[in-house]
Amino acid sequence: MQTTRFKHIAYLVELCVKNGIKEAVISPGSRNAPLIIALESHPQIKTHLIHDERVAAFFALGMADASASPVILTCTSGSALLNYAPAIAEAYYRQVPLLVLSADRPAELIDQGDGQTIRQSAVFRNFIKRSFDFPNHDAVNLFENSCEIAKQLVASVIHQPQGPVQLNIPLEEPLYEVADYTFQEVPELNVENSSSLKDEDLAPILNAWKTAEKKMIIVGQLHPDQKIAELLKNMAADPSVAVLVENTSNVQEFSSISHTIDRSLATIGEKDLQKFAPDLLLTLGGAVISKRIKGYLRKFKPQYNWRIGQFLIQSDTYQSATGFIDQDPEVVLSHILKAEIPPTSNYGGMWKQKDLLAQEVHEQFLSTTPLSDLKVFEVLFDCLPDDSNLHMGNSSVVRYCQLFNPIPGIHYFSNRGVSGIDGSSSTAAGFAQMNKLKLNTLITGDISFFYDSNAFWNRQKIDNLKVVVISNGGGAIFQIIPGPSSSAHANTFFAPTLAKVKGICDAYDVNYYSCSSLEKLEEGFTQLFQKEENERPSVLEIFTQDCNNAEILEAYFQALNRLQ
Repeated sequence: MQTTRFKHIAYLVELCVKNGIKEAVISPGSRNAPLIIALESHPQIKTHLIHDERVAAFFALGMADASASPVILTCTSGSALLNYAPAIAEAYYRQVPLLVLSADRPAELIDQGDGQTIRQSAVFRNFIKRSFDFPNHDAVNLFENSCEIAKQLVASVIHQPQGPVQLNIPLEEPLYEVADYTFQEVPELNVENSSSLKDEDLAPILNAWKTAEKKMIIVGQLHPDQKIAELLKNMAADPSVAVLVENTSNVQEFSSISHTIDRSLATIGEKDLQKFAPDLLLTLGGAVISKRIKGYLRKFKPQYNWRIGQFLIQSDTYQSATGFIDQDPEVVLSHILKAEIPPTSNYGGMWKQKDLLAQEVHEQFLSTTPLSDLKVFEVLFDCLPDDSNLHMGNSSVVRYCQLFNPIPGIHYFSNRGVSGIDGSSSTAAGFAQMNKLKLNTLITGDISFFYDSNAFWNRQKIDNLKVVVISNGGGAIFQIIPGPSSSAHANTFFAPTLAKVKGICDAYDVNYYSCSSLEKLEEGFTQLFQKEENERPSVLEIFTQDCNNAEILEAYFQALNRLQ
């Protein structure tokens, strides 16, 4: 097969294919030309061209998240590589597998005044699973040593817990020459992540479970997992167990599980806070959005607190860790259920009652709410097509979403590893590219949309991506959190942008619709979700900048507070 003249690069690509890594996002450049040639020439590699490296990295993040398989990223040397940093940090904290192949100048040219040259080795050291370096071109046994490093690299990116890894590759000129190579022995690496768990391994949890009257399970961000959902349903059947989830957990059992944490907490008065605090806390999944529950459990610390799962970082979110169980949550929950421990209280019933009361107030309040940021979410959730994916931008958007019960059949996704606004559109676009059989809807704010507008600067035909932009004048999150809203400098720090959503759409051949009234909102969603002839994404811009959004949200929580 004709490929790059660099034999060790050709072997690396063959090794990736052998181990199921077959998607690559490339950004054009000269130094990475050998990598592009090797990837493009391989019949089993599918490449996606994205010019903007920051967008490319988030696009690859979305692809890897959708496929649960590593995606290759490659760009030219120098500052181009630094543009990967936000997405790599997000992938690290969300444990999404990215394989970063960074092209570099030869070692003798680093810090010698050559263009597009920086110190690239281990440049992401603070937020990457592992970093590797291929030998310099003049090294002894270059090919043999590179092959061993390649095996370590691929093993690292496919083994649990997953995350981003980097390989820095010094490349000397000429860069564009090709050759024919055939590799007879390319190994399929062992990816088994088996672990055994005995009852005695869980003895501390089981003993505490028998005596604790108030047991709580909090589930953070998870991919849809029917087995986990069923186990949690069975756990919540014990009336002494309160199971609290957010829509990013993709757990959608309603009979006994509490889904809207902030809504429920708002109904608990000061005198009852201790009564609702758990004695025993189990947590699983990734990040939890609710700042209220974090503050609550940091103040009312449980006597026992275990985090369950395989993680790159063992975070003590609630500052009361008893220990960490480095096992698949499915295995741990199954062991606890198998123990058949009798209920010890009606603690879970107390939490579910608050959930149901809050739902009643929620529905009553929304029934008379005019067009506003809050109302947009209600109408959107009524209009979302069945069996589709919802991607949530950060800041106010993802917080508003947590005030609504999850919709059965809708899967929820968001960049909650680092929680930045910088790649929401690009990530959703990459996810949609890998998930062509489903409709993917992104709901985002205007600032997030402008910040990541290059997400639409590509040739991809992603007609299954629909974008809802809430144009509230920019930075609405700063009107609803303490501090910024009362600052005398708010107009300076959080001034509205002068950019136009329609202008972005026109520039990038994106279908555009708009709406500025509640009466036309459902019609706007109908237009958004229609099939487009140009096979490009569609955007619906909803204008809410004159809608007293902060006051409406405050009134919403005041209505909940009256249940205390």
